[in-house]
Amino acid sequence: MGRDLARFNPNSREDFRTMTIMAALERAADVQSLASKMRCMSKRRTIVYRDCNNLIENTVDQLNTTLQSIQNNASFTDFDAQTWLSTALTNIEICRRSSNDLNVTKFSSPILSGNVSELISNSLATNNALLDTNSSTVHHGGFPAWVTGRERKMLQDLQLATRANVVVAQDGTGQFKSIQAGINYATSRRVGNGRVVVYVKRGVYRENILISRTMNKVMLVGDGLRYTVITGSRSVSAGFTTYSSATVGEFRPH
Repeated sequence: MGRDLARFNPNSREDFRTMTIMAALERAADVQSLASKMRCMSKRRTIVYRDCNNLIENTVDQLNTTLQSIQNNASFTDFDAQTWLSTALTNIEICRRSSNDLNVTKFSSPILSGNVSELISNSLATNNALLDTNSSTVHHGGFPAWVTGRERKMLQDLQLATRANVVVAQDGTGQFKSIQAGINYATSRRVGNGRVVVYVKRGVYRENILISRTMNKVMLVGDGLRYTVITGSRSVSAGFTTYSSATVGEFRPH
C-alpha cells in the first residue's frame, strides 16, 4: 500500500482525493494491526479496548469501501463518499468518548495516538470541495436522491407490514417475541441481497438490538411512534460505554 501511494501521481482533484483516502486507509490498517496486539488487565480498559477495536475495524472497512466505490462504482457519488468518510471519522471520536465514559483516559488506544482522524479529515475536506450540492442533495418526493425509486415505493407502502418477512409480537401472535431473534432469523434465511422487513407489533420491547455488517438492508416497521417502543437499560453507570449502550447498534461478529 505504501509503495502504491508513493507512486501515485494525482492529475486532478479526484485523483488527489483518492490519494488522501489511500493515506488514511494505510494508516488505519497500521493502527488496526497495533490494536490487535494490545492486552488489557482491568475490566474497564478491556471494555474500551473491545469498543475501539471494533471501531477501527469498521473504519478500515468504510475507508476501503469508499476507495473501491470511487474507483469502480459509477453510481457512487461525492455525497456518498462524504457520508462514508464522515462515519469513518466518527468512529475515532466514539473511541475517545468510550475512554471518557469509563474514566480510563490514561488508557491510550493506538486509534487515538495515531493521526488517523487527521488523515480522514483531510479526505473529507478534499471531498467537500468536489461536492455539487445541487445534484447531490436533490430530493424526490421527500426522499434524498440516493434512495432508489423502488426503495421510495417501499417506504411509502402503507401495507408494507402485511408483506414483512418476519413478524415480532409480545402477545405471541408473531413468529418471535424478541426483535433480535426476528432479525437474526430473517437475515439468516435471506435469498440474495434483497431488503429484509421485520414487522414489530405494538408493545414495549426492552432489549438492546445488535446488527452486524452482514445484516445489511434490514427495515423495522412498527405500529407507530407511540405504540411500538424499543428501549434499552444499559448505561455508563452500569459499566457500559456510550458505544455499547446503544439501543440499536452495529457490531462486528468474531
